[in-house]
Amino acid sequence: MSRAAATCALSATLAVTLPAQDPFEDLPGLGDMRAASPQQGPRVTNLSGFVETRGRFFFRDRGRAAAEDDGQWLQEVQLEFDVEFAPALSGYFRPRFQVGVFDPDLVRTEPLEAFVTWDLGRHELRAGQLVENWGIADTFNPVDVLNRRDVAEDPLDPVRLGELGVRHRWFLDGDERLGEPTISTYFMPVFRRALFPGVESRWSFDPSSQAGPAAPRLDESLGDEPDGSDRLFWAVRAQGTLTTALANADLQLVFARGPDKFPLFEVVPGTAGGVLAPTYFGSTALGGGLRAVPNSAALSDYTLKAEVVYKQPFRFDGRPTALPDDYVQYAFGFDRLFPNVFAGNDLVTATVEWVGEQGAADLTSLYRPFDDDLVLRLLWEANDFARQRVELRGVADFVKREFLLEASYQTQLRELHEDLKLEVGVRWFELSGDEPGFFDLFPDNSSVWTSLRFDF
Repeated sequence: MSRAAATCALSATLAVTLPAQDPFEDLPGLGDMRAASPQQGPRVTNLSGFVETRGRFFFRDRGRAAAEDDGQWLQEVQLEFDVEFAPALSGYFRPRFQVGVFDPDLVRTEPLEAFVTWDLGRHELRAGQLVENWGIADTFNPVDVLNRRDVAEDPLDPVRLGELGVRHRWFLDGDERLGEPTISTYFMPVFRRALFPGVESRWSFDPSSQAGPAAPRLDESLGDEPDGSDRLFWAVRAQGTLTTALANADLQLVFARGPDKFPLFEVVPGTAGGVLAPTYFGSTALGGGLRAVPNSAALSDYTLKAEVVYKQPFRFDGRPTALPDDYVQYAFGFDRLFPNVFAGNDLVTATVEWVGEQGAADLTSLYRPFDDDLVLRLLWEANDFARQRVELRGVADFVKREFLLEASYQTQLRELHEDLKLEVGVRWFELSGDEPGFFDLFPDNSSVWTSLRFDF
């Protein structure tokens, strides 16, 4: 171990009081607050969360001089609070406390979500730190452009990070064919940086961590960020259900414009190529997706999925010097359910997806993940008291000859406690190295992992 083990003491409290005078008492849902509960302030309607310890062991090329950590060990606590302020006003708070024992860069104390929601019937207003999942496909979600990802722990399975802003929802009247139509508008005026792995991490994007000290060095502090109105990210999302004789489907259309969630890396002027820094740029995205279940009895066990998005980058004040090309990203596939395969209540879900992109030929496009990949996945769920599940996944890029295999097993340790869960897994990279690509950045990151989680 290159550093001494760390310990973390975590605590969270919630205290909310009503103001002596309510200036909003005439607004819908708020004016009746005192009359409905004259002696009662805001109340917590739900409190839950988990405590988890998880570790990862990299078993290839151990003891590298440029990356001292041959493993990860993380301690994490997440809490969830639902708060009712009034019949139409509620709040939600999801703090996260994470410490990397071996890696000081893996410390997280910022809440993932923290917002208030004002329900006005046909309209809903939400403000605060927001996390939303717009994705439909299983492995890769090109249409999910709202939130940044925390790629520091694991770039292949990153956590969504909260964005500060406002969401307005308008619930429209549907009919027998188009149900639950909803239009959501988002304004995110606060720019947030991407979170990168540390220089000594196995996932580091710093070239010197892979190629040695003679390679260019990444310095995040010298990055070029948007300012003024360029910091605004806004989006409109329309969604609903479609009922036809052939299939029932969930549909969505998305338009978004603002800072891209992941920057380019450009040479810092005056460093003669010795220092790289993140350079942010803008991106306009137009796309949509569907999830459909056929009505035919022969096809009712299938779920069809599709996501497509067109992205058009643009510059902020002349940067970056070389703008990425326009491109289209996509994910097409289906799920097939197989009930009662090995036991009376179990379920096997088979997934086939094709994910990739078209249109771009710049250097950046070579390092975006899933540019032309076949994804196969098998998920077995026992649906027993132990909640056992086994998942197998394979990702193959036959052009670049990049292959990824994963296997994991989960179970509840009910003999110890019904809310204690164990997970073990293995990930294997097989890379040719003939062509540059995203996975080729991490040639020696095959690993095994385990986690122990207690839900409360």
